[in-house]
Amino acid sequence: MKVPYLMFPFLLLICSGAYSQNIDVLRRSDTFEHKGKQRSFIFWNNPADSAGLEYVATLSSKGSAMGGNSLWELWIHAGNRSNRMGSNVFIFRSFTDSDSTRPELIVDLYLATEEALQRNTAREEKNVVYLFGNKGKAMSVKVNAEQKDIPANGTLRYEVPAGSELKLSKGGAMGAWRNIKGEENKAALYFSVSGAGLGGAVPPAGSMGISVNSGRITDMNPHFARMLMAVQQQSAR
Repeated sequence: MKVPYLMFPFLLLICSGAYSQNIDVLRRSDTFEHKGKQRSFIFWNNPADSAGLEYVATLSSKGSAMGGNSLWELWIHAGNRSNRMGSNVFIFRSFTDSDSTRPELIVDLYLATEEALQRNTAREEKNVVYLFGNKGKAMSVKVNAEQKDIPANGTLRYEVPAGSELKLSKGGAMGAWRNIKGEENKAALYFSVSGAGLGGAVPPAGSMGISVNSGRITDMNPHFARMLMAVQQQSAR
């Protein structure tokens, strides 16, 4: 009876390794002084502008052998490590995802001054909405009651000036909708549009509480969304 108890920690170690994310520090600054854990993981939108940036490290975030391979998961794990290393800004370098290799995200990490962060924010687009669809095929969505297709591996972009309104819907009565009102200098908004699935709708009376939706429109983290557009641009080259 001792064998199963001895095997359990061994199997647990194997399973945890299979499901874990691989984060490797490819390069590290010799001069950076850690100033404490950071809370932000901000997409730096102009790599040519390095004023106020202090290089921290270059990270590789890889998917696991048994799952956890989405770009979102790779980005989340990279962000967690970045915060612990004292970085608050990242510059996207590359993303590779093929049938023969595990997906890998590579980013450069920096600590940015408050002035640099303000400069980065000032460069961001205002009064626009971006819609993201599927990786492999076009995704339909209604924009101001007109059917549109979000291209595969691409986006739809709409300007929403102050005083105007953008109406989005997906999936009819059991789906999702958004009404976005334009305001002066409103930050850009990013949404992921997806098809039918579980959850997100009110279950019928007397049901077991399982709901089915015919479409979703989900808010996206703006820094992840901006990186995703950089990934799409890289793939299009």
